[in-house]
Amino acid sequence: MKYYFLCILTCILSVNYAQSVKGEELVYTFIKLPSTPVNPKPNGYLSFVTAAYEAENQRLLAQYEQDKALAEADYQREMSELPAKQKAADEKYEREMVAWNEKSTASKIIESKVLNENNHPVKDYVPQPYRRIVNAPTLKTSYDYNALASTYLTIDGFNKGTPNGLIYNVNLQGFENTPARLVSEVKKEVTRVNNVSTTTDVTYYHIEFTYRHPMSFRISNASNEEIYAAAPAEFTNFKTYVGTSSKTAPSTDISVILKTIEDKILQDNLTVINHLVNDRMGFEKTERKTELFYVKSKNESHDDIKSAYNNATLGFKLFNTSEEQGSIKLNEAITAWTKALEESDLEDKKARIDKDVTIALYYNLLEAYFITRNTSAADLILQKMGLMDLSNRDKKDLEKYNELYVNLKIRKAANGL
Repeated sequence: MKYYFLCILTCILSVNYAQSVKGEELVYTFIKLPSTPVNPKPNGYLSFVTAAYEAENQRLLAQYEQDKALAEADYQREMSELPAKQKAADEKYEREMVAWNEKSTASKIIESKVLNENNHPVKDYVPQPYRRIVNAPTLKTSYDYNALASTYLTIDGFNKGTPNGLIYNVNLQGFENTPARLVSEVKKEVTRVNNVSTTTDVTYYHIEFTYRHPMSFRISNASNEEIYAAAPAEFTNFKTYVGTSSKTAPSTDISVILKTIEDKILQDNLTVINHLVNDRMGFEKTERKTELFYVKSKNESHDDIKSAYNNATLGFKLFNTSEEQGSIKLNEAITAWTKALEESDLEDKKARIDKDVTIALYYNLLEAYFITRNTSAADLILQKMGLMDLSNRDKKDLEKYNELYVNLKIRKAANGL
């Protein structure tokens, strides 16, 4: 009987303390402080996109129009001269015919048979004038530069379109590509017919070419004093396009492919530049993906943890649109997690707040302190976790959080916070 009651008690305790930590993906947006803020902070900025090649485009177009006009002038002049040339040829032919007709038959026979000369007059050929073909120049692509600036060049935390502020300019150097080349590759393929395997060499083809679109940018103040400028080196490196491999040789006409690639690299490079600018001097809206944890148990022993999880999830979502409302929900969660951690027992696996739950709540607090920039409270958590016996995975996660907070402290210091 004693053994029977002991088994019942064990089952009851197992139910009471059966718990597991669950993590759910959390994606939220936070405001990243600038690494090198502009002081004093200007009211706003104006952004522009220019193209270094537009002057060359205009020169080529002007030369093209000039060459077309010259070709047309030559054609019209030759057409006006045509009647006179035709008349002169007719008159010359008539004179030669008169002279030829005046020759005796004997002379004509001697010239034809003996001297082997056919001196019968032939009318001069007067060619018909034609318009000289002038090929249109190959121009680099022109864009709606105002639309590009409006779409891609924004400095978070500043009013756009405000005069007497920052001048944000990106200069396009122009898309470049090498001619497409046909690449062949022989692969061995095995076929099996009637249980007999046959290996044959099969040639596959694809096209390759390289491309790039160099760009530079410059940020200046209202007095045109340079604040930040760069020409990202990665934009000067050629990227390689490798087409789909097939057994038939593809066309080397890559005009459609080029258009798609040119549009994409333009957008990608402008996005990279805008991130560089915002990381340095803007208050960049940055997306962060992480995990938020709660405890799943078979009873209501961890309802406080789950309720705090729900408040925090809402708080992270609200923070970007309303920092005040987001902070209220996050503070409620922080309070609940902090109170629960008072029960933390790292040695007792049956404790309500055991080691796994403790670590999970620490991670939750680190995430909440990060978005609210509470580095002093986070330091205490990081110190406590640094003294714990952590798994390799948790050690790596802790290292990432340390790096995250080092960066945050540097940015806070740069902004006088």
